[in-house]
Amino acid sequence: MSNSTLVTSAGPSRTSMYIGAGIMLVTLVLGIVGNILIMIVISLRKDLTNIIHTFVVSLCINDIINLSLNNTLVTSSYITGRWPTGMLGCEMSTHFTVLLMGSSLWHTALIAIHRLIVVVFNNFYKKISKKGYTIFVLVFCRVVPLLFLCQPSLGHMAYYEPKLIRCIVKKNYGPFTLLVSIFLMMIPSLILIVCYIAIFIKVHQSSQAFRAHRHKEWLKREIQITKMFGIVFLLIMVGYIPYGIVRAIDKTLSYDSDFYVFITVFFAVANCFNPVVYGVMDRQIRSACLEVFRWRRLVIDDTQASPEFLHKETMTIHTRMSVEIDDCTARSNMIQLES
Repeated sequence: MSNSTLVTSAGPSRTSMYIGAGIMLVTLVLGIVGNILIMIVISLRKDLTNIIHTFVVSLCINDIINLSLNNTLVTSSYITGRWPTGMLGCEMSTHFTVLLMGSSLWHTALIAIHRLIVVVFNNFYKKISKKGYTIFVLVFCRVVPLLFLCQPSLGHMAYYEPKLIRCIVKKNYGPFTLLVSIFLMMIPSLILIVCYIAIFIKVHQSSQAFRAHRHKEWLKREIQITKMFGIVFLLIMVGYIPYGIVRAIDKTLSYDSDFYVFITVFFAVANCFNPVVYGVMDRQIRSACLEVFRWRRLVIDDTQASPEFLHKETMTIHTRMSVEIDDCTARSNMIQLES
């Protein structure tokens, strides 16, 4: 199917599309810039080189790809009222949504296991290979979603739905959708929930013992990191679950198109907020980001107060002083002559 045929025939109103596109465009730019900024500061600062921040960078890469591809295509479709690519792009967008969602959720699940080992089984954590576990997380969370592309129907699974102005999986691929839901959403979500419950039970039981112990600050930081990744998980779920529930209920697409714009915008905005979570909840990342802005301000100030500028100011002052001295000398000579 050519690009020209992917035109909306019964889509949402222009008002809802333009409002949705405006909101998505603003958050899209902020999301991409925020993720890039965090990647840069973590990469440039040696004191930020650790397992947790490696996971953060990996999630930032996922977010940048997702925002640059999926969010950009949906935003463009709301601006133009049509899907911006042909069927190849339509199919790719559908599968990339599945891949990136699954990868992000498996990231949070395996990070939850890491937090469980650190907080609850710390003695065991000291014995395992940190580098080995990090490599396992980075590989596993991407390989599992990629397995869903290993099928003969690839390339013929999606179709363009004018009412949604987006591409979705065909109805006769229900088993595929079910497997995606189980292996890329339910299982990682269950792992994360079980790990976090175990972590907070352990913390509650140990709170009295740690109150006067030197490990109190360490425990507080570990819990803060755990909460940070928990909120990242919630943002992912907040983005995907409402749309998924509505699509599961409204199998015939009888709901109003403008309502679908609303939940799509909700999903897109949720995808952009991870950098805010990292900046607010990780003190090291927040400090590093603030230093970037301070450095920029110092550069601007230094430019305004450059040596050349200071030299000109100094010369002006010296010239003014010379004129004042000459005036004083001249007045003194006049007084002597008159006397």
